[in-house]
Amino acid sequence: MLKILFVRKLFGTYRLTIAFIFKFLLIYVLLVWLYSLYLGHYVLQTDPLTLWVGRAVSGIYHLLGLDVKTLPISGESGLKLIINGQYVARIIEGCTAASVIILFVSFVIAFGQKIKKSLLFAMLGGVLIFIFNLFRIVFLGYLLYAFPQYQDIAHRIVFPALIYGFVVVLWIIFIKKINDVPN
Repeated sequence: MLKILFVRKLFGTYRLTIAFIFKFLLIYVLLVWLYSLYLGHYVLQTDPLTLWVGRAVSGIYHLLGLDVKTLPISGESGLKLIINGQYVARIIEGCTAASVIILFVSFVIAFGQKIKKSLLFAMLGGVLIFIFNLFRIVFLGYLLYAFPQYQDIAHRIVFPALIYGFVVVLWIIFIKKINDVPN
């Protein structure tokens, strides 16, 4: 009996937190599963989203006046990023920011109090993350081209911090401004 009262008290006190965690996990697992089904169609070949990212990155470089090519890697999924004839990096599925967008969208929808505002912000935020990520790839590629000695720190620390920092800023905007949570 005491155990039941404790459980009721626990769920009563933390009901909103438990509901958020449950909704978040449900949405996140569903989106990751759908994304993995999509990727399953492109084993040992580059998926269309990664190809699109490669074309967009090339386009940005061309606007900056650099000679850049993104070429498929035969027998693998991914693209070679070649700047001024120098092979600089690979653009792979993980470079599309899809998994980051899935995390972002899952949080916004699970945390959102107003479904219409939450869905709109999730879509807008997803697009902003995608665009931010394109410029992040361009910056990383150029850094690897100009300063290859900083490859490890740039790829492992600085650039993940940029994308996740951007996501946190969007979450804060969502919580404070869009979702109408008081200070």
